[in-house]
Amino acid sequence: MNKTSHRCANCNNAVKGDFCNRCGQSIKVSRINLSHLVEELQFSFLHINKGMLYTIKELLLRPGYTIKAYLSGKRVQYFKPFGFLLIWGSIYSLVLHFFNVYPDSEMNQQDNPIFDNDFIYNWYYSHYSIVQLLIIPFYALSSYILYRKSNYNYIEHLVIYSYIDGIKVIILILLYPLFYYTHSKDIYSITLAILYLYNTYVLVQLFKTSSWTKAILKAVLSIILTLVVASITIIAILEGIHHFLKVF
Repeated sequence: MNKTSHRCANCNNAVKGDFCNRCGQSIKVSRINLSHLVEELQFSFLHINKGMLYTIKELLLRPGYTIKAYLSGKRVQYFKPFGFLLIWGSIYSLVLHFFNVYPDSEMNQQDNPIFDNDFIYNWYYSHYSIVQLLIIPFYALSSYILYRKSNYNYIEHLVIYSYIDGIKVIILILLYPLFYYTHSKDIYSITLAILYLYNTYVLVQLFKTSSWTKAILKAVLSIILTLVVASITIIAILEGIHHFLKVF
């Protein structure tokens, strides 16, 4: 017996079943009421909560395996990499603006700054997620060059560093209260050390093919290369802005 044909409320496609074969929307569409809202919030919370917590746990305990699994196609249980970074970057930005204490700004004060550091850091943290997305290509390029034999393409290296940077932001959030209450240079240095150690740990676990010593040195070289290229680029941009302001 043939099922009754319905029209999809979303795309007006003729449907014989419970879901539209063109856009995937359910044929059972009702008015939005309190029950619908509660069901939607429950689904959204459980979906994000399960995927997010699982991804964080796996990236902390076995990041190399997790990233390999995602790149190989096992993606349903993991939170999407770019969304992962954007969400945590936005949370970190909100935390900093709420407490109004910026670690990088405090630790990099200059007696006679060429630029308005307060303005730069305020802008930087206001657009933290976007800035991280702009920085990732430098890391990805370095790892792509040094680990070209891994057969991962450049876009896949962007995915790798989206997950790495996402966890690094979570580490910054967790350690932020220590800096907020102490304003300690030691806490700031320890935080940076943990971030670079985690980055090295992931690269070693992900790309190790020979001895631990060679794997660690190669990972460190990748990070240094990124910092050098990114620093030169940022300095060139700032000098260009400075020259433009002097001319006009």
